[in-house]
Order: sequence, then structure tokens, then C-alpha cells
Amino acid sequence: MDVKAISLSIIVLLMSLLTHIGVYGQQHTSTEVSTNLPHTVLRLPNVHPGRDSVYSYAKSLLTESLRITEPQYGTFELIVSDQETAQERQLRSLEHNMLDVTWSVTSTERERQFLPIRIPIMAGLFGKRALFVKEGDVRLKEIESLADLQKFRAVLGYDWPDTKIFRANDIPVLETTYRASFRIVSEEFADMFPRSVMEIQEELADKTLSKGLAIDEHLIISYPSPIFFFVGSDNQALAGRIAEGLLRLFETGEFQKLLLNHGNFREAMALTEGRTVIEIDNPLLSEQSRLALEKFLPEFASSKAMLQLDTTEPVAPAQAAKQ
Repeated sequence: MDVKAISLSIIVLLMSLLTHIGVYGQQHTSTEVSTNLPHTVLRLPNVHPGRDSVYSYAKSLLTESLRITEPQYGTFELIVSDQETAQERQLRSLEHNMLDVTWSVTSTERERQFLPIRIPIMAGLFGKRALFVKEGDVRLKEIESLADLQKFRAVLGYDWPDTKIFRANDIPVLETTYRASFRIVSEEFADMFPRSVMEIQEELADKTLSKGLAIDEHLIISYPSPIFFFVGSDNQALAGRIAEGLLRLFETGEFQKLLLNHGNFREAMALTEGRTVIEIDNPLLSEQSRLALEKFLPEFASSKAMLQLDTTEPVAPAQAAKQ
């Protein structure tokens, strides 16, 4: 399926939620921003520790989606919150008019409460989980099946969809905070801390988080789990603008280029090579989001194939947009 066909399919998919997405079909030839259009100020969450590069990429992608739609919607300004907040609190802040846009792993519950832009911004890689284990712990080397994995206990966050996903697959879970999760594994209260292949290397480099831990070299736990941009449930105009911008970036290849230029993408790809993959179900994924993955992931897979043919030095992570 080519990129234009994908875009048309996703537009149809989004129209049931985003009443303003129809503007995508209009022809816009001017690149000048009319002085009659509004200037939009958007509030974003602060970066979460250990996720600076992922945050930089998401913010850059959002910036480009807004920039490319300036002629139709007006100029914009991004303001970053002063406070670090957990994922679920970021989402709640959308409804309480404290944030305007954030990005998060999706779930049916989150999609009922907030408005998702169902375009996976990280090529589904947040559903590929490598595992933090205590240094020297090689027990996971013996795991070959879900039944084997169910004998080990994971640690995950209180409000994370992943916690419910693991429990739905009968994998024991200890719930705690993000920061405490690292210590709980190092002190052997849990056997593993599953982390996205997009972020685990960056977290490992932060020794204030990962002291006493190592990345297991044997397993990847895999389940469909896209990250979407979210806005408040009544902010269809903003959702429509972001969706339009992302689709236009996708058609031009700029979306894929941003992802390929994200340093963590190469690290994530390397982490998935040569490991035993344990597939588990995600009962929290809506049918619309499952369809979005089916439409977009083949195109991202083509980008990955292009990357594997590239023998040049790894590119640097995408720079953060100016705050």
C-alpha cells in the first residue's frame, strides 16, 4: 500500500472523531501565513528523566506538524511546563486545561477520556520491551515461552497500561513509581523492569537510575502498543491540525526522516536483533488503533529496511525544538 493510500485510509479512520479533519482535502498552495489567522500558544509536559531523546523527537515532530500547517491555521508557540509529571497526570491535565497536548502509550480507557491522533509516532517500538535485570542475573536466558516468563515478576508503574497488559497475560507485576522501579529490581524485589527499546539505553546511561542494573541480552517482550499525540476531549480543532500536519509530513517523507535521524531509533533496532521474542496480547488496544498500526507499520518497516542498507555512521539524535 502506498503512502497516499495510507493517508486516505487514516483520514477516513479519524473522521469519526475529528470533525475538522476534512480540511485536509483542501488545496493549499500559499506558504505565507495570513495576518488574519490566530497565534496559538500550546502548553506541553516537561521531559521525564531518562527520556530526553524521546522527548526531543516527539517535540520536534509536533513542531514540524504545526509549522507545515501555519498557512492554514496561523503561527504557534510551545511552552513547556516547569514541573515533571507522571504520564497519567499529564493526560488528566488536558481535561483540567493545564496542558494542551501530550503524547502517551494508548489504551481504550485513555481514548474514551481524551482525544487521540491515531498516527503512531514511534513506529510501534514502544511495544518492543527490553528488560532491566540485576547485574549478573542471567536467569532470563532460559526463557523460551510465555509460560516460562510467567514464573518471573515484573515491576511497572501504578497507572501504566503496560501493568494491565502484563497482568492480562498472567505475568506477575509489582506496582510502584517510575523511579522506584529501578531500585526494586536492583534490590531483588522484582526480577525485571520492562522498558521500551527506544528508551532503555538512555536510562542505562543515567547511573542515578540504573545503578546495579544491566540490560538482559536474551529477551524482547512484544505487544502492539502505539504512542499517539493526545489533546483534550473537546479540542477537535487542535487534533485536526496536528493530524493534518502529520499526514502531510508522512506523504513528503519528512516524518520518516525525523524518525530515522533519531539516535535512539538505531539503538532500538539493534536491541531487537538476535533475541528471543515473546509475543503477548494487548487487550487494551481499540480496534481503531489496531487498524492505524496495520496501516502505518508497513511503511515504517520500509524505512527500517532502508536504514539497514545504510552503512554510514549513526546519525545524531534529532535536536530538540527551542523551548
